[in-house]
Amino acid sequence: MKQKGFTLIELMIVVTMIGILASVAMPSYQGYIYQAQTTEATHISSTLRQRITEYYRHHLAFPYTNSEAGLPQKEQLIGNYVSQIDVVDGAIHIRLGNKVAAPLQGTVITYRPATVDGSPTSPIAWLCGYDEPVKGMSAQGENRTDVDGVYLSQACRAPK
Repeated sequence: MKQKGFTLIELMIVVTMIGILASVAMPSYQGYIYQAQTTEATHISSTLRQRITEYYRHHLAFPYTNSEAGLPQKEQLIGNYVSQIDVVDGAIHIRLGNKVAAPLQGTVITYRPATVDGSPTSPIAWLCGYDEPVKGMSAQGENRTDVDGVYLSQACRAPK
């Protein structure tokens, strides 16, 4: 008599393989989710960076506070994954919160403007997170970024 179907051993091997694959995939998926949540900071800060750039063009200096930049108070600049945005000496400090994943709660991503040394009228560049200015440029403001680099976009990670 010919047997049809799978044996119990074969089914147990398949279930074990699926479990191993799931245990490997979950951390990667969680990292992807965390990285996607930090991207909201980039989107929200783009408008603020434009305003600070305009302020610099008119004053050849960076605003020291939100109000000096013509922005709402830090508690009023929020999003799904952002709990506040604070401008200090031209740098934008974005505190993650609200619906963000637990490992990112209360962490900060900083965007700093960089100017060309000796040429205040040259266009400014923006540095994200752990990024450093190129030779001939100086960053303005303090970098308060404390988000793990693996959760940041490639542009915000430390140069290798």
